[in-house]
Amino acid sequence: MLIPVLAVDDDRFAHTVLRTMFRRWNDLALDLAVDGHEALEKLAKHEYQLVISDLQMPQLDGLGLLKEIRRQFPNLPVVMLSGADDAAAPVEAFRLGALDYLEKPVRANDLRSVIDCALAAASAQEVGEPRLTVPPS
Repeated sequence: MLIPVLAVDDDRFAHTVLRTMFRRWNDLALDLAVDGHEALEKLAKHEYQLVISDLQMPQLDGLGLLKEIRRQFPNLPVVMLSGADDAAAPVEAFRLGALDYLEKPVRANDLRSVIDCALAAASAQEVGEPRLTVPPS
């Protein structure tokens, strides 16, 4: 059974890169959204095991999306991506409950490693193992 993953990025080139990476991984099914609003629409209709989101997007950015995911889907793992040189962004993403943070351009091996860790953490949480989280503010 394929593991459904939603990736959110307003950059169409990033979509192409992600599609190319995910073609190598036979156990993952990639779905794409162009912004936070579209991501929330897809999350309402489909069940995903992981969300990968860019930070900087028009309308609803990655941090806003992360806040809404934490509210509606508190156990859904979220990995943030960013190409911006903003030292505060990763701190804020972790504070809001992101499981990990990668800088763009992301390498396939790094992304796969983070995906595997995120899915393992989610699986451990489902069976009741404790998970370290940052308390919401």
